[in-house]
Amino acid sequence: MQRLWTILDRLRRYVLPRPICPGATEPLQSATLAHARLGKCLVTQLKRVGAMIATLNQTCASMRHHIVAAKQETGPMLEEASTLLTRKQETETKQQLLNAFNAHFLVSPSDLDILTSSAEPVDERFFAVLDRVKQIHRDCEVLLGYDTENQRLGLDLMEQTARHLDAGFKKLYTWIQREFRALDLEDPHISASIRRALRVLSERPTLFQNCLDFFAEARQSTLAESFHTALTGGAVPGSGKAIEFSTHEPLRYIGDMLAWVHSAAVSEKEALEGLFVSDADEIAKGLSSAAQASEPWARIPGRRVSSSTSISSSSSSPTSTEEQNQNQKDQKEPVFDGRKALSELISRNLASVCETLQSRIDIAVRTNTDPVLAFKIFNLLDFYRDMFGKLVGSDSSLTKTMQSLQTSTLAHFEAMMEEETAAATATAAEDSSASTDLSPPAFLTTALSQFSEVVTARGPQMTERELERLFAAMLGGILNVCAEAAVQIPDVRRSTIYKINYMGLVRSTLASLSGQAPVVQIPLEKSVAEIHSLRDQLVEYLATTFLEDSGVRDLMQQLDTRRGTSPESARSWLVENLDEAAQRLDEFLSSAFMDAQDSLKSVVDRTIAKDVIAEAVERFCADFDELEGLLGVISAENIRPEGDEASQNDQIEEQAPSIRGLYPRTGAEVRALLS
Repeated sequence: MQRLWTILDRLRRYVLPRPICPGATEPLQSATLAHARLGKCLVTQLKRVGAMIATLNQTCASMRHHIVAAKQETGPMLEEASTLLTRKQETETKQQLLNAFNAHFLVSPSDLDILTSSAEPVDERFFAVLDRVKQIHRDCEVLLGYDTENQRLGLDLMEQTARHLDAGFKKLYTWIQREFRALDLEDPHISASIRRALRVLSERPTLFQNCLDFFAEARQSTLAESFHTALTGGAVPGSGKAIEFSTHEPLRYIGDMLAWVHSAAVSEKEALEGLFVSDADEIAKGLSSAAQASEPWARIPGRRVSSSTSISSSSSSPTSTEEQNQNQKDQKEPVFDGRKALSELISRNLASVCETLQSRIDIAVRTNTDPVLAFKIFNLLDFYRDMFGKLVGSDSSLTKTMQSLQTSTLAHFEAMMEEETAAATATAAEDSSASTDLSPPAFLTTALSQFSEVVTARGPQMTERELERLFAAMLGGILNVCAEAAVQIPDVRRSTIYKINYMGLVRSTLASLSGQAPVVQIPLEKSVAEIHSLRDQLVEYLATTFLEDSGVRDLMQQLDTRRGTSPESARSWLVENLDEAAQRLDEFLSSAFMDAQDSLKSVVDRTIAKDVIAEAVERFCADFDELEGLLGVISAENIRPEGDEASQNDQIEEQAPSIRGLYPRTGAEVRALLS
C-alpha cells in the first residue's frame, strides 16, 4: 500500500496544471491521456486490491473465529494430554529406577542357588555372587538415610542379605572342611581356591577359627598316627624299620625321634606356608574390617583375633590408665600375623606328637643311669630347641616341650651327680689311700673324665652360667669330699701335697678343655691360683724345716736376744756354742737336699716339687746369708781398748779361736751343697 500511494503521488504531480508552452499542447495532451489511462488502470487495480484485502480480512476474521472456537474446544484435551505425558515420563522414570533397584539390590533365584545350595560348586560364580551380596548389604546403609519408608525397606533388605550371607559363609565353611579332609599336604601347591576361600572366610572370624580348629584336629590325628607308625613300625610296605627297634642306645633313640618331629614340622610349614604367609594381608583385612561389621563382639576392647588362637573377650572396657595404655598398645599390634598363625597352627598340629615324644623321652631319661649320657641328651634337646625356635617360634608349644624336657633331663642329671657325690663321700670315709700315697682319689678321676666328656659334647656354645651349674653339679661335691679328706690328714705337709695333687689333676683337665670351651678358662684360672697358694704354703713349710733342722733359726734367735749385751758377752757365747752349731749345720747339709726330695716324692707334678725345693733352698740361703752377716758384725764390734788393758785383751784374743773359724760355712758353700 505504501508503494501504491507513492505512485499516486507521482501521478498527481503530473496532473497538476503547469504553464503550457506554445506548440507543446499536443504532446502534452497525448502524455496526459496516457497518464490518465494509466491512472484509470491503476485505480481499477487498486479497487481490486482493496476488494482482495477486504476479502482477506474477512477470511482472517473467520479463521480467527474458527481458531478461537477450536482452541476453546481442544484446550481441555491438550491439558489432559500434557498431564498424561508428564505421568508417562514419571512412570518411565520410576520404572527405570525400579529396574535399577531390582538389578542392584535384589538377587535372582539362580544366583541364590549358586550362593546357598550345596548342590552348586564353590567356584568363580559363587565368589562373584558372594561379593555382590556383600556389596548390596553395604549399599543398604544408603537407604537408611531417607524417610521412614526407605528406612524400613533398607532394614528389610539388610536382614535379607544378612541371611543370604550367613548361608553363603556356612556353605563356604562346609566346603573348606570337606576340602581339608581330602587335602594332600605332600602336594607343594595347595589349591588356589582353598586359599581364596580362607581369605573370604576370614570375614567371619568365628567360622575361620572353627575351620582352623577342625584342620588342626585332623592333622593332629594324622601326624599322631604317622609318628606311632614310625616308632613301632606299620604294615605299610616300605615304611622302614621302626625307631624303637632300630637302636638300643638312648641317645640315638631320642635323636631319631627328634629328627622325625623336625622333618614333620618342616613338611607342615612348607605345605601350609601358602595359606597364611602369601595371603596374610588379605586375611588381616578381612578380620579387621568386615569381621567387626558381621560380628559386633569383635569391637569389644581388648578382643582381637590373632593367628590361629581362639578369640578371647574382655568383660568390661578399660577404665584405668594402665588398661587404656594396654588397649592402645593392642590396637597398634597387627590383627593377623601370617607367620605367627602358621607357627601356631604347626604347633597345634604336632600337639599329640609332642605328648608322645615327651613321654618317650622322659622314660628314656629316667631309665638311664649314666650322667654323661644324660647331659648329652640335654645337649641334644638344646640343639633341637634352637632349631624348633627358629622354625615355629620360641613361644610355640613344640619349643616349650623341648624346654620342659631339658629341665627334667638336667634335674635327673643333677640327681645322679648327687648320688655319685654321696657314694664318693662313703668311699672316702672307708678308703685310706689319701693318707698313704696322697694320690688323687679314683672317684675324682672318674668325675673329671665325665666332666671332660660333657664339656666336649657341649662345645663352644657353653655359657658361663651353664659351666658354673655344671661344675657345681659334677665337681663341686667331689672337691668338697677331697677337701674334707685333706683336713683329716694330721700332717700339714702331707695334707698340702694331697691338695696339690688333686687340684693339679683338676687344673690339667680344665687346661685340656679350654680350647674346646673358652668359658673353662674361668675355673682354670681359679684352680691355678689355688695351686699357687698351696705351693707357697709348701715352700713356707719346707723353708721352715730347713731353718729348724740346720739350727740356723735357733742361732739367729739367740743372736737377736743378745743384741743388747756387750760384744764380749756375745763373743763368749758364740765361742762356746758355734762349734756345736757348725756340726749341726754340717749334718743337715749332708742330707738336706735328699731329704727334701724324699718329703716331696708324693707330689704328682714333679715340676711343682722341683720349684718348691728350689724356692725353699733360696729362702734358706737368704736367711743363712743374714746369719753370716750378723756373725761378721759381731766380730767387727770387738774394738781394742787403750793401755795395758788393751794389750791384755790382745793376748786373750790371740789365744781364743776366731768366730769364722768356729762357724766356717759360707753362703756359697751352702748353696752348692743344697743345689
